[in-house]
Amino acid sequence: MTNCETPSEHELKIIETAVEAIALDHGPIQNSLTIGAQKTLGYGLTRRLAGSSIFVCTPDSIMEKVGSLIKERQGFGGGRLVEYQLQLAEKIPMPNKIVVEQVGKTAFNESTQYSELFLRTDIRPMARSTLATFGKSAAAFQDVAVRQMSSETSLGTGAAQVAAAVGYPEAIPRIVEMINAMVGQFPANAAIPLGARDRLLELAWAIYFAGENGRNASASVHMLMQRKVESRAPPFGIVGVSPKRLCRVLERIEGPAATLQYPYCNDPSIPFEQ
Repeated sequence: MTNCETPSEHELKIIETAVEAIALDHGPIQNSLTIGAQKTLGYGLTRRLAGSSIFVCTPDSIMEKVGSLIKERQGFGGGRLVEYQLQLAEKIPMPNKIVVEQVGKTAFNESTQYSELFLRTDIRPMARSTLATFGKSAAAFQDVAVRQMSSETSLGTGAAQVAAAVGYPEAIPRIVEMINAMVGQFPANAAIPLGARDRLLELAWAIYFAGENGRNASASVHMLMQRKVESRAPPFGIVGVSPKRLCRVLERIEGPAATLQYPYCNDPSIPFEQ
């Protein structure tokens, strides 16, 4: 879901070398070279520019090869999945059943799945968002996703994303109801608090993951985009700003033209909420 640039000859060679490293690893336990290769492909390359940077695209043909290699090896290897593997899984076109199952077991594991990057951070919400990108291929996890849908936590909204993505008929009505109930807690002239802001963004992505059914419910996203949300602004504290992170969601649902009615979406001087 990120804009990226076509790789240069040198960048493409780095990407291809990472794939070769994965192809060379035939053991049940990953070696350091394979882990580094998966991180390179999962996190992706970043091209440094003057005063900024931009992501480099990994060609779909290469990710298809990675998907085949992972299938041959019966998945990502032993142990639990971590961030770079979830990001790698999301980039594989039409992921096979083994990849879907590994991501799903991480997403709906009964125990906390700890981040390898951030202390005491649970990555199950991230895994649920990754699983939602697989669409109907994640249908085996529909029942548990439906049971765990809620607007209370990122686990609940992640479950809503999966339920919507697999096509559960009542997912969108329930998601719209959750959005309306949460927004209704706050006065129209008040900025939506940080926690609620994040849950609403996650529910908006659930509408996107629903595909055509989501397009029929995009009015809820428009309603959110007319509100102010809280944002961290050190050293000033918390301020009310436009919900710019919703712009990408709306663009995905209705197309780029839909964001034109919200000037903040295309104004580079307006930062994203923090």
